[in-house]
Amino acid sequence: MTSWLRIAVAAAIAFASVFFASRPAHAFPWMIREGYTGCNTCHADPSGAGILTQYGRGMEEVVLRMPYKKDADPGKMGNFLFGAVDLPEQLLLQTDFRNLFMTILPNGGAAQFQDILMQLDQSAQLKVGRFRVNGSIGYAPPTANINSNFTFRGGGFGATLTGAPSDAGAIVARQYWLGFDIGKDEEFLLRIGRMNVPYGIRSIEHPFLVRSVTRTDTNTSQQHGLTLSYSGEKFRGEVMAILGNYAIHGQAPAGQPQTFATYDSPHERGASAFFEWMPSNKVAVGASGLATYANLARTDLDPSLNSDQLGRYAFALHGRIAPVKSVVILAEADALVNSQPFTQDCPTCQSHANNHFGMAGLLQVDLEPYQGIHIMATGEVFNGHIHETNNPTYDTTTVVGWIGAWWFFAPHFDFRVDAVYSSGSAPGASPTAQGTSLLAQIHGYL
Repeated sequence: MTSWLRIAVAAAIAFASVFFASRPAHAFPWMIREGYTGCNTCHADPSGAGILTQYGRGMEEVVLRMPYKKDADPGKMGNFLFGAVDLPEQLLLQTDFRNLFMTILPNGGAAQFQDILMQLDQSAQLKVGRFRVNGSIGYAPPTANINSNFTFRGGGFGATLTGAPSDAGAIVARQYWLGFDIGKDEEFLLRIGRMNVPYGIRSIEHPFLVRSVTRTDTNTSQQHGLTLSYSGEKFRGEVMAILGNYAIHGQAPAGQPQTFATYDSPHERGASAFFEWMPSNKVAVGASGLATYANLARTDLDPSLNSDQLGRYAFALHGRIAPVKSVVILAEADALVNSQPFTQDCPTCQSHANNHFGMAGLLQVDLEPYQGIHIMATGEVFNGHIHETNNPTYDTTTVVGWIGAWWFFAPHFDFRVDAVYSSGSAPGASPTAQGTSLLAQIHGYL
């Protein structure tokens, strides 16, 4: 069988598996404990997350999951379909399933239960010479309220190809891009398409405040645009020209015709950049910046905004350090500004600004007492200050604490439990009930 025929057969098998099989969006910043400061050796995305390379699959078997025998050879178990199909080196395939069951114990209220299908995706990359074609496709089921205390739902709005999930659910495409490797050692990668926004510590964990309020998570916050990344021994970075998230669009008011202006109104345009310096293979420090503008603010994401133009700015410093192999410390601090025209029934007031200032912070300690078992403690804080011209100001503070355990118990499978306390929701962050939540998550991939 020729290599091209093998590629076609393997691609057909993978396409079928999304409908007949049960991403990881693997992005484990604590892999720095193993001396991996960069991401491009294990991921097709040079900034981490998404489909794993063949080397990344091997490393997952050797250094990530719990070992049951002393054998450093990953064999074929980490390969696609557990090694049942030998893929040509030009092709990467990955099928992912991730499910979360959450119990919410609000202060003074009845317990709420949610079963959330977080991910059912098929990812692929074909690399011919220096050219790459990369993408994912998946399914997001509809929301169903079984009773007053139980809800089943699936994530995906913001990454859908078919609009908001309906009674039949929706088809989801989180990423799709064309790329070209540049440089003697292919240390640069130029991409165009829908991609993760380069900013801050990239992680697949339940949306942290720093990922929610900056809209830079790897679930549904991707943007269409153009990126250029660099991956070196002591330095890595990526810059992105943001053109907007075209999985969403504006809607004209009832009775009025849809125009390009209303369709285009919520699309953010601007730039984002991420840089990280690695003075040693156990220390990494970085900085990020983001600036975008849209004609219509996403009030569905941040109800504190008004339906007007929005300038959104974020700046971050972060660090990753492994003082000893069993311990990794992650930290990030963000400064945020949302700026809108001050709307009032007087023409002279339009020149004033309605500024939302915020600070967000994350500190996580990851302890790995034995390979494949992680104990994590995380603290988060958000403080927002809104200044409206000629109106009173107010402050809001949200504090979140996490304690959890993560078990990589078998090839291609991991299980996680968390207890989370939140003082409430932060403007722009994923909705969080005040009180305690208990989470159980299972993830598997082919």
